[in-house]
Amino acid sequence: MRWERTRRRWAALGAVGIATAGALIVFPGTSQGSAEGPYYFKCVGPLADGQTIAASISLSSKELTVGQQLVINWQLGDAQRSVKVPDPLNPNHDKGGHLAVTARVKAHGVWTGQGAIDSTGTRLVEADDLRTGKPLSLGLVSPGLATAEKAGAGSIEVGPIILDLADVESTWNNDFTPVGDFSHWYGPGWNLVNDPLAYHGKTHYGQDLREAKNEGDEATFTFVGTGVDLFGDKKNDMSEFTLVTDQGNPPDEASERYNAYWQVAGERRVLERFPAATDLPYGKYTVTVKNQTQDKFARVDAWKVYANTADNLNASPYRTVCSPEPKFPLIPLTVTAGGGGNESPSPDPSGNPSQTPSGNPSVTPSVTPTTTPSTPPSGSPTPTGNQSRPPAPQENFTPLVSVVVQGTPTPTATTTVTLTSTPTVAQVAITPLGGAQTGEAPERSNPGAAVLVAGALLLMGGMLSGFKLLRRRAAHAGER
Repeated sequence: MRWERTRRRWAALGAVGIATAGALIVFPGTSQGSAEGPYYFKCVGPLADGQTIAASISLSSKELTVGQQLVINWQLGDAQRSVKVPDPLNPNHDKGGHLAVTARVKAHGVWTGQGAIDSTGTRLVEADDLRTGKPLSLGLVSPGLATAEKAGAGSIEVGPIILDLADVESTWNNDFTPVGDFSHWYGPGWNLVNDPLAYHGKTHYGQDLREAKNEGDEATFTFVGTGVDLFGDKKNDMSEFTLVTDQGNPPDEASERYNAYWQVAGERRVLERFPAATDLPYGKYTVTVKNQTQDKFARVDAWKVYANTADNLNASPYRTVCSPEPKFPLIPLTVTAGGGGNESPSPDPSGNPSQTPSGNPSVTPSVTPTTTPSTPPSGSPTPTGNQSRPPAPQENFTPLVSVVVQGTPTPTATTTVTLTSTPTVAQVAITPLGGAQTGEAPERSNPGAAVLVAGALLLMGGMLSGFKLLRRRAAHAGER
């Protein structure tokens, strides 16, 4: 009995010690910036036309000092049920495609320049995921980085999420409906010829072609990618022709000259490949075909476009823009003047980034997605402001530390990655609309180990005190 009572007292004292020590344990990162959202975005474009996706963001801090770095992290969740290709059986998906994502916020109030802070990412989507119409994961995007440049009250405005899908290889007929930044033009000397006949077991792509026989006749094909080929004919009535590929400004990116004459009378070779340009930086280009021989034919059957990567600087055929409703609240920030704050590098970052991309045509989608020259199949890529809010009202949202992706088959919680801001100056303080962000994320401290040691010491002290108390009570009761 005495041993049983003693054992119970020991257990009770041990529980008290554990509870006391546990009360002091704080896991690292729980006191840092929390996630904002989830925000719901209404999409316009073929990848999620009229549908809604969800995302959250986290800020390294809402209280900064001048010269301190602000880190913006996006959590886009797992596969979003709303995001998928509308044409899974399209043969252009046979080798997969590159999905490019830009998640954008706008900075207000404490920056010398008003501009966009972009978080970008690109991943390869396997052919099976495209051909079976599976929901697509948006993947990871880089942190958005900016440096607080003056004291005062500022804010972050959550902007759009821009999606583009570039097939690794895609074939375009000589005649098609312009979409994204893809289009074509034929001069007055070019005629459309329907030809369903087979030649050596092959037919023309789409069973038609374009042809011109006057010297100097030109046609163009505009595309987005890293390379392009012309598919045409070889025959004894064919001419010499040139293929010039550029971005609209000299010098030419690539220039090729071919002779399509085939000496065997009456024998026609179709789907012959004439490379126009390879290994270009990913971007928007125009290739011009020009007939160089009078009374001989230059022919265009189809074009083949290659893409070994993708970005959102030019519109793909699948350009989709997902925008939050205008009444979403701004995220407030406070910047105070700290030590050495007056020597922050605000003059340089505010000048250089604003000048660098100003003449670059790639800034067009960052102003608003509606600036793309061609009309996407689903209409204007910019949602109107009168669209209804998703079921969960934004006013009821509270800061979260997990991401709930609306519409996923099985909602999953993703731990928020929160980065602590440090006095390190970002390599790029802030850029104008469309500018890419660079820089390194700050390191996080990990005080958890020290706190655990302190808790363990407190536990041992509680247990020793209990042992002494038991001995005194036993002596007093005559149990010794």
